[in-house]
Amino acid sequence: MRPERGTALPRVHCGSFEAEQFWRPEGLVKLPGLPDPAGRRMVSAMDELLFPFCREGDTLLTRRPMNAAHLQYLAELGFTFRHNRLPLDEDGANPHLSVPELLAALPRSDLAEWLPGEGTLEPFAVIPGTEEAARVLGLNCPVPPMEVITRVNTKVYSAEMRDRLGLRNPAVTVRSSGELAAAGRALLAEGPFLIKDNYGVSGQGNLLIDSEGMLERITAHTAGQENKGKRTEYVLETLLPKAYDFSCQFHVGEEGSVRILSVQRLANSEFAYQESYTPEPLFLEELEERRYFGLMESIGRELHRDGYFGHVCIDSMGLADGELAPLVEINARKSMSLIKHGLDQFLQEAGLQGNLRSCTLPSLPPGLVFEDLLAVMDREGVLYRPGRDGGVLPLTANTLTVNRSADHPFKGRLYICSAGRDREHGSGYTERLFRLLESLSLEFTR
Repeated sequence: MRPERGTALPRVHCGSFEAEQFWRPEGLVKLPGLPDPAGRRMVSAMDELLFPFCREGDTLLTRRPMNAAHLQYLAELGFTFRHNRLPLDEDGANPHLSVPELLAALPRSDLAEWLPGEGTLEPFAVIPGTEEAARVLGLNCPVPPMEVITRVNTKVYSAEMRDRLGLRNPAVTVRSSGELAAAGRALLAEGPFLIKDNYGVSGQGNLLIDSEGMLERITAHTAGQENKGKRTEYVLETLLPKAYDFSCQFHVGEEGSVRILSVQRLANSEFAYQESYTPEPLFLEELEERRYFGLMESIGRELHRDGYFGHVCIDSMGLADGELAPLVEINARKSMSLIKHGLDQFLQEAGLQGNLRSCTLPSLPPGLVFEDLLAVMDREGVLYRPGRDGGVLPLTANTLTVNRSADHPFKGRLYICSAGRDREHGSGYTERLFRLLESLSLEFTR
């Protein structure tokens, strides 16, 4: 990340978010959901969020070239890195391919001016195509076997890990519509429960079941897909009385070392990520007293025993009765909270901390460009600049405008980090941004 300096080999960062879709085997039943092509395009532009991992001399390769004004702003903050100036997917002809797959299909000569002579490929998540991309680019990329990565990122594996470590485990694995109906009725007798797709993406792979009618509809939906030859892999979990969410980021070395990197408090909305913010020191002290970090190290060691090494993010919960649910899900990849940690390292140099969140704007005016919003944020004193005691850092530009239309309103999303002396101070800048959007008659959802 940015504060790192020295003689280490340069790194080439890239990645596709919502990696679960690339790990998912063919022929699995899917939970019902509405298609959202505009949302998928915004997700495909999230790779620009990887810039906090870049140190001087690194390269960030994104599906679309990063916005010039955004790059200039980041450079003024001190984030300098190489970047591609041409799209990896010309004319958007291959939206189904991941960034590593696109890189693997390009001649190295097309990327030569942005690549170091030697270095390491650093993906957001190791997905199919990663090793081939490294080979084509002439980069090192030590990663576990794909079958290991796929296995440790399933909901079934997270449930099995709870049993292995002797943790409370509210999960039941079902592999048919008949098992779903039987296990679901038993769980529903005790209260609402969640159906989790074994390879579900955050916010899209969980379904709350709180009535027999809902259970019957989902069972029928599942049976209908099974009749077409598809296989069922669900994890059912009792809905726990959650008080708050948090996560822990650590790294498992090839030799088995486990290095705790950060803890982030989370605000989630309907099971989907919404915000990461810095925990209070007392919260970290409480986790230490409750041996939470020792448990995280145990999970890391078990992952290594199963053949995994690399970045890990563990989703955890605090419950209404004061107990912890320390292992909700294992995410064996980098994460939004790790990006937040990278921003923390940058902001600490100015004595600040940040809150990372997104803001969806469902009906932007035709022709709007990122430069317009950046300029008005700067003019109104909302934009973070070095030397200021806080402000909003726009972390993305393409996610805002990837759906832009010349003659129709379009949907965009802005990822931001609100910097301040503490969470309350930083949140004040978030509210100032929201008031600014309102003054511009820009509809948004928090």
